[in-house]
Amino acid sequence: MSMRYSEQLIEEVTQRNDIIEIISEYVNLKNAGKNYKGLCPFHNEKTPSFVVSKDKQLYHCFGCGEAGDVIRFIMKIENLDFIDALELLAEKCNIDLSEYKNNSYSSEKINKRNQLYEVNREAALYFYRNLIRTKNEGINYLLNRGLSIDIIKKFGLGYAINDWEKLNKYLLGKGYKQETIHEAGLVISKNGRRYYDRFRNRVIFPIISTTKKIVGFGGRVLDDSLPKYLNSPESAIFNKGRTLYGLNLARNELGKEKRLIVVEGYTDVITLYQYGIKNAVATLGTSLTKNHAELFKRYCQEVIIAYDSDSAGEAATIRGMDILDEVGCKVRIIRLSDKMDPDEYIRSFGADTFKAQINKAQPLIDYKLDKIKSENDLNTNEGRINFLNESIKIIKSLKSPVKTDIYVEKLSKDARVAPNVIKSEIYGNNRDKKNQYKYNKNNRVFGFKTNKKHEKNFEPVIKLEKNGSIEIEKNIISLCLSTKTNYKKISSKINDKDFLNNNTKNIFCIISDIYANNEKIDFMSLVDRLDIEDTKLLKELEQRVVPFENLDKTINDLLISLKHFKIKNEIELTKEEIMKLEKIKYKDERNVMKIKELWKKLDLLGKELKNIGKNQIDLKGGKSYE
Repeated sequence: MSMRYSEQLIEEVTQRNDIIEIISEYVNLKNAGKNYKGLCPFHNEKTPSFVVSKDKQLYHCFGCGEAGDVIRFIMKIENLDFIDALELLAEKCNIDLSEYKNNSYSSEKINKRNQLYEVNREAALYFYRNLIRTKNEGINYLLNRGLSIDIIKKFGLGYAINDWEKLNKYLLGKGYKQETIHEAGLVISKNGRRYYDRFRNRVIFPIISTTKKIVGFGGRVLDDSLPKYLNSPESAIFNKGRTLYGLNLARNELGKEKRLIVVEGYTDVITLYQYGIKNAVATLGTSLTKNHAELFKRYCQEVIIAYDSDSAGEAATIRGMDILDEVGCKVRIIRLSDKMDPDEYIRSFGADTFKAQINKAQPLIDYKLDKIKSENDLNTNEGRINFLNESIKIIKSLKSPVKTDIYVEKLSKDARVAPNVIKSEIYGNNRDKKNQYKYNKNNRVFGFKTNKKHEKNFEPVIKLEKNGSIEIEKNIISLCLSTKTNYKKISSKINDKDFLNNNTKNIFCIISDIYANNEKIDFMSLVDRLDIEDTKLLKELEQRVVPFENLDKTINDLLISLKHFKIKNEIELTKEEIMKLEKIKYKDERNVMKIKELWKKLDLLGKELKNIGKNQIDLKGGKSYE
């Protein structure tokens, strides 16, 4: 799907949306030196640590580490995927995406989708005006259900008049083609000649995407007609198995828990929202699919299933929770009493009672075990045996030995069977091999080991990554940040020219400038003077711990290592310069002299490197680099 738009288009959208302007719609930014600063919208904080660079068009938070460009920000703040975020930003800067195409997504398809969005929007306005401006059964039904006018407007509810052709004639009169109206599912064709309205004498629920586009409609009948609920058919813009009703609003109401509540019906979502529970979505009258589960996984960390408590609702709960569990969602289940749906329950008992039900929602395994328990008579041997056999199948699926033991204890109490008997059924004769970890002192990991015998000659500083010089420079900067005393020891032996990496060099220069007039570093004042690329590195350096007791030796070892890398870098540059000069076919006297000078320089650098090598610690575990 990322191939839907070209890289050139993505770059154009990014460039046309100034990151300061976009983020300022969500965060109160203030100018702070090179950058802008504000309170991070992604975590709670009292002191601003969220930095935005106008020059680089990037943001970075020092509190939670969130960082990226304007598209990444919109994805995160609006809970959108990449394509939806791109489309939202394109609308903001008036880029018509229908003008663009690539091999996998033609402008013809984009145009068709846009036409469907437009006709759905016009239909939604028509339904809404029918509901609000006239006395009708629809508004009476909604008000009798306890919905306020404000909540009706919030969800854009409407009413379809009890007429066969009213909507079709209205849309044709607005200039929409019959083909487009039919493809949107707003009308039904009879023999390909006559068209009549799909929704008649129904309360209308517009189905809105996360990008605030109307993709379809649901209609609830107001008489005894069947079906009771009717949805738009699937189209180029609507797929029931990939759509969650109410997600356009709920995605911004996930709370600290990053939680979504899944219910069965439209009115469940709307009523819960009116009572202050704004993170509910519905599956549009269809069973929960794997695509739905992937949507949940993208937007939240926990799913609470609150289906109706009748037998059909319980069956849907079991199917849904297994699908959610398969894709890695954390699942809990609310068990409502008296065969009520969430709409009826919250109107009967209030928001606080429903919130209490959320808080005590059952984990997936508990729900399954309790369900099996309720289906068997544990006062009979047959019932206990069946309960144990079915429950053990579920417990066997657990990967954690701790969880397994906890549920074995629960099962033991419920079935009145000894825990070791249940464990033997679960593990057979292989419990020790599969699940028990036997302590072995050789398994301990203590990080750095100190060999007292060789401590005077060798003490490793840090394990190297592929690029050793940057790791050395990071540790030096980290020590400079810790205290002015450390900085003085370091700056007495090196300066910024000794750094090979530009980011660490920039940070060292500003640290030097601050220490010239201050006894310690104020972290955020340092941030204000750095480029956004440098600030990302600074967060890592602030939290880095150089784990050594002998600090003076550590500093000395780091400085020797830094010089080692600097000389090696100079050797490589000198070799490159010699090779370039030697490739010249006709060398004049000046070039010949230059080559001789470079060879002398190379010889001196080699000797200097060899001398350093005698004292050089081996960051990979040996005694010397050479």
